[in-house]
Amino acid sequence: MLNWSYSFIIISITKFYKMSANYFFPPQRNQVNHFNYYYFDKEFNDETIGRVKKIGDSIPKQKGETGGGSDGKVSEYRKSDIAWIPDNNESTWLYSKIADLAMIANKEMWNFDIWGYHDSLQYTIYNGNGGHYDWHADLGPNMSNRKLSVVLQLSDPSEYEGGELQMNLGSSIISVPRQKGLICFFPSFVLHRVTPLTSGIRTSLVTWLCGANLR
Repeated sequence: MLNWSYSFIIISITKFYKMSANYFFPPQRNQVNHFNYYYFDKEFNDETIGRVKKIGDSIPKQKGETGGGSDGKVSEYRKSDIAWIPDNNESTWLYSKIADLAMIANKEMWNFDIWGYHDSLQYTIYNGNGGHYDWHADLGPNMSNRKLSVVLQLSDPSEYEGGELQMNLGSSIISVPRQKGLICFFPSFVLHRVTPLTSGIRTSLVTWLCGANLR
């Protein structure tokens, strides 16, 4: 009697599991293209970009590191200078604007569960002496709850050579359009890089939106 009941329970659970696999997720959510990006190209004009650069230029710089938190280190994998822009009276308009755009992009593309910012805004400078950041994802130890990565281009393409923001989709590599004022959003697990600069200076603003760990 006990053995028969045990077998019946296992069979019932197995049948329920098969039904769950077929019907649990609405079909429309299976059409999300996670390996893509979303951008706005008319939200930051010369005046607002000037305000961003004024804030970033006023903050002492440090060498860009690879890794997160206390595990970060300077290496040849990344060659850039950065400054962290805090959320204060001078910059709150910028935090607010990026958050508003992030909500639009996330709703249009991914519908991730987003809580807010993971870090302060990062002002990044790549110089024409080979400044670059090789292939990497923005996820890992000490930063596992990042969901969306954000890059705002602050330099005109005529001001530098090289410095392409590229994404590795597995079967192909794509380049994000080079345009001053273009802000791009993409999932933080997507491999991406900034190719070496051969001349000029490329400045950008980078940040990340976080939520519950992907599961």
